[in-house]
Amino acid sequence: MCDSFTNSTCLKPFSRFAAIRNWPRTMLTALVVVLLASVLAAFQQGQHIARERLEASFDRSSISRLNLLQRELHSPFLVPEVLTASKTVRALLAQPNPTAANEQSRILEETALNTHVDVIYVMDLNGNCLAASNWQAPDSFVGKNYQFRPYFQQALAGHSGRYVAKGVTSAKLGYYLARPVTLDGKINGVVVAKISFDALSAHLKAIWHQDEELNLVADKNGVVFVSPLDAFILKSMTPMAATQRKTIESSRQFDDVLQPVAITPGKLLAEGLRFIEFAELPGASFLQKAYAFPDLELGLFLHVPASHYWKIVAQFTAMLTLLALVVFLACISLYQRWVYSAKLIETAIRDPLTGLHTRLYMGDWCQAAIQTHNRIPSAAFGLVVFDLDWFKQVNDKYGHLAGDDVLRRVGQLIRNAIRGQDLAVRFGGEEIAVFVQGADLAETLALAERIRQSVGQFMFQSKGQVIPVTLSGGVAIHTVGESLDALFSRADEKLYEAKERGRNQIRS
Repeated sequence: MCDSFTNSTCLKPFSRFAAIRNWPRTMLTALVVVLLASVLAAFQQGQHIARERLEASFDRSSISRLNLLQRELHSPFLVPEVLTASKTVRALLAQPNPTAANEQSRILEETALNTHVDVIYVMDLNGNCLAASNWQAPDSFVGKNYQFRPYFQQALAGHSGRYVAKGVTSAKLGYYLARPVTLDGKINGVVVAKISFDALSAHLKAIWHQDEELNLVADKNGVVFVSPLDAFILKSMTPMAATQRKTIESSRQFDDVLQPVAITPGKLLAEGLRFIEFAELPGASFLQKAYAFPDLELGLFLHVPASHYWKIVAQFTAMLTLLALVVFLACISLYQRWVYSAKLIETAIRDPLTGLHTRLYMGDWCQAAIQTHNRIPSAAFGLVVFDLDWFKQVNDKYGHLAGDDVLRRVGQLIRNAIRGQDLAVRFGGEEIAVFVQGADLAETLALAERIRQSVGQFMFQSKGQVIPVTLSGGVAIHTVGESLDALFSRADEKLYEAKERGRNQIRS
């Protein structure tokens, strides 16, 4: 950087423009043509880059929303499956009576409370609700018949029923999960769990208010049932055939007459990616991409303001135009400087022996991860602190070159085991820290165990001799508000526990 505007080094690049005056007119004309062509090319390239970036952003958002959906549905998915094996459920279906029904309703009430499920209920083969978690509520399902519901019919056919609908009794939108109860190889009844998407709705509202991104979740027919804006609820995002509408009406899926979302389609940028306007949001223009999740029988419609696209185009056009003005004078210098800077950065953030990241890089990564987790409690991450067992003996017995080779190969094994969003750091001599993003304790333990086994099974050799190498590890999951030092302290305690218990193991 220049200390002052009078510095001759600073002025040297600009003084080269004086030579333009001596160029032939044809050269100047050619330069103007090249510059104009560069501006046009920059604009076209800017559109291409904007499209690619936003498509990638859409894909990341869809994965994030899918993960959120799966997290909300994970425990509820298991509820009907577990209850189908319940002795009390089977006994009630085998011999229905008021005493058994009340006892089962109490069990379902407690289960719903513990699993954050709206309602759980048990139906006989005729669709009559025998027991329900809301048995004491004014709008109790007990005694009601839901034979007409598709989820009941799917379960009765031996399948898992999945269905989005408005409750006939409660008039509340929900996602229904149904499983058949079998006894002696025959279906004897159906267990159903109804889930609301209050948490997802709140999350989508926060995204809308913060980033003006409109995320709409729809059922398999394209009917929106989760939206940050009420104007889109129970409206169809896609044209609906008469047969579809008749099926919805006969199953009493939604009480209201379904209206389509008032869409004005715009320019198509790529397959499934286009500009769009809504009458529900006058004056606003969006870029839309839709995703289908067949396993959940759900769809996701993502929208970002069209200004995001044009902002990227404008920025990229301006940047490339500026580069075109200086490319003839500075391209070689910039390239050399870039290469030099890249080497410096790579040296600073990547350990040359193991190929793992350094503590310098870890600091920035962890700061961002902790800030995200403190802001979004569901964005937890795990930490595994590994230590090579008896590594000093490896150096003493086989030499430091062999020890370096062991570290190099262990680093490679760990890099192969982790995902792209995870971070592996050489924390000290033979100590390695692995941060597992978006993982709970079970997932972090599973990864740590895979790494431990892969290292233990690998044939480390030096001069024809097999070197036995094992890892010990301590696992901790970051808690909201916890510092990095405190997280490491907990993981270190578990590592020491693994060492004291005989090494070559993972403790949490």
